[in-house]
Amino acid sequence: MSFIYTLREGDEGQEVKRLQANLNITTDGDFGPKTKKAVTEHQDANGLVVDGLAGPKTLGSLGIEVVAGIDVSSHNGTVDWEQVASAGVKFAWVKATEGQNHVNRNWVKRYNGAVENDIIVSAYHFARPDFNKYDTPEEDADAEFKHFRDTLEQVGGLKSGNLVPAIDLEAGMKTDDQYNADWYLEWLRLAEEEWGVKPIVYTARWAWNLYIRGAAEKDIQKFTEYPVWWANYIRKSHLVGPEKQLRGWQEWDVWQYSGSGACPGIKGRVDLNWMAGGQLENLITS
Repeated sequence: MSFIYTLREGDEGQEVKRLQANLNITTDGDFGPKTKKAVTEHQDANGLVVDGLAGPKTLGSLGIEVVAGIDVSSHNGTVDWEQVASAGVKFAWVKATEGQNHVNRNWVKRYNGAVENDIIVSAYHFARPDFNKYDTPEEDADAEFKHFRDTLEQVGGLKSGNLVPAIDLEAGMKTDDQYNADWYLEWLRLAEEEWGVKPIVYTARWAWNLYIRGAAEKDIQKFTEYPVWWANYIRKSHLVGPEKQLRGWQEWDVWQYSGSGACPGIKGRVDLNWMAGGQLENLITS
């Protein structure tokens, strides 16, 4: 299993800052010797294994909940959710729809499997502004939102206790960033109006730069009113979060740190996610 929810010397980023704040030391986001010393002292004082590593038990003792998650689609095949839950996975987003008429094969079975094993779940929509079927981006976004909303009725709609819905921002008109921004912002607005929660935006630096970067600054800033789920895969020995990549957001809410992870109950590779400490309550539909 390749879950990595442990902070150690050499790591950097917002979760290191969170750790430092809870240890009441300087919050520079750099896990150096002083942070390691504070961690070991805390471990020794609280009957924990003294190793200088801030794993789930040490973080939990500091009030920083570590929540493991995955996201799945038909590419992941049949999922044994009992094994997934036993591995410690607490949340999952399941792909439900794409574009204006595609429904992801067997998504209801995957969704229900997560629910039956007490995994907090919701659905995501893979957006296709590049379809450009109608005269305006707002009309196009409206068609895709209604498709997503109506498809969710197969599981009783968005319910209290679900994760907030997610939109996958990985496609768009390659020559019109403003069109794309208008499109995505309308979809987000419609979802918030429908369910009274702010959906989460899933994206990555390459997609943002390709489809959104050239839009008006005022519209780019509107995205930051919504939580963000940022994809940036770990390729270094030290854990360095994607904070410097974020476009306007000050912090990430969910970090997809691997697109080729392993998890019991799932054959082949699966996306692995780290939810920022303390964010779970904010990402659950009331």
